[in-house]
Amino acid sequence: MKYTRLRQAIAEAEKQHGLHELDHVMRELLHDIAEACMNNERLRVTHLARDSAHGTFPTLNARLKKLVEGGWIERKGDANDRRSVILEVTPKTIEAFTMISSALDTQ
Repeated sequence: MKYTRLRQAIAEAEKQHGLHELDHVMRELLHDIAEACMNNERLRVTHLARDSAHGTFPTLNARLKKLVEGGWIERKGDANDRRSVILEVTPKTIEAFTMISSALDTQ
């Protein structure tokens, strides 16, 4: 079945690039941040906090901190609002997602 092969390819590619070390919610956060960057949207921490699936605000911040420490995302100040923090993916994330996409193209 193609679905099973795709899931296996995703799991193998995630393991190869270290994404398997992230919990499910952290992977979803990374996906949301990458999608916003891809759409040239400025994603703020407060936007993510609106979705209860990401956990409480302290839990969300702890997960974002781990993504920053792992080199997956960057927190940047907003020049227009000093209280606001913009989230962006790093080249490491872009490279991993590109490689995973390439692996899926072969399935």
